[in-house]
Amino acid sequence: MGIYILGNVAYGLWVVSFGSVADSFTLLVANHSSLLLNLAGLEVSLLPSAIIPNVSLMLNGNVVVNVYEGCNAINVSILFIAFLFAYKGTFNRTLVFSVAGLISIYLFNLLRVSGLFLVALYFPNHLYLMHKFVFTGVIYAFVFGLWFIWVTKINHKEHGGLHKGHEEK
Repeated sequence: MGIYILGNVAYGLWVVSFGSVADSFTLLVANHSSLLLNLAGLEVSLLPSAIIPNVSLMLNGNVVVNVYEGCNAINVSILFIAFLFAYKGTFNRTLVFSVAGLISIYLFNLLRVSGLFLVALYFPNHLYLMHKFVFTGVIYAFVFGLWFIWVTKINHKEHGGLHKGHEEK
C-alpha cells in the first residue's frame, strides 16, 4: 500500500510541475501512438496544447482525440509494481518481471490509445462508452492477467505454490 501511495504522490507532484502543458511521458505516449497509427496507414499528426495539459492526435488537420496524463498508463503501472512488491520474490525475478511487465503495459497502452483514436474516427458516438468502460476495463484486465502470471506461474515456483504450509493430511 505504501508503494502505491508514495508512487502516486510522486507522480502527482511530477505532473503538476509541468503546469499547463502535457508532461513528457504523456507526450511520448501520444507520439508513439501516432507512429503506430501512421504504420497502419493513417497520416496522424500531433498538436501539444500550450494552455491545457494534453496532446491532440489529428488527422487532416482535425483533432480526433486528445491525450491527457491519465492516458499514459503510469497510474496502472504504479498499481502493477505495488502488487508485485506485495507478493515479491527474489530481487532478480521481481526486477525482470517488473521491467517486462512495465514494457508490456506501455505497449498495450499504445494499442489502447490507438484503438480509441480509431473509435473516435469511425464510431464517434461510441467514444465515451469505449473510453470510460471498455478500454479502461481492458487495460486493467491486462494488468490483472500479468498479476495472475506472476502469482501462479513465476513467483509460484519460488514459494512452492500459493498454498505453502498447507500440506495434505
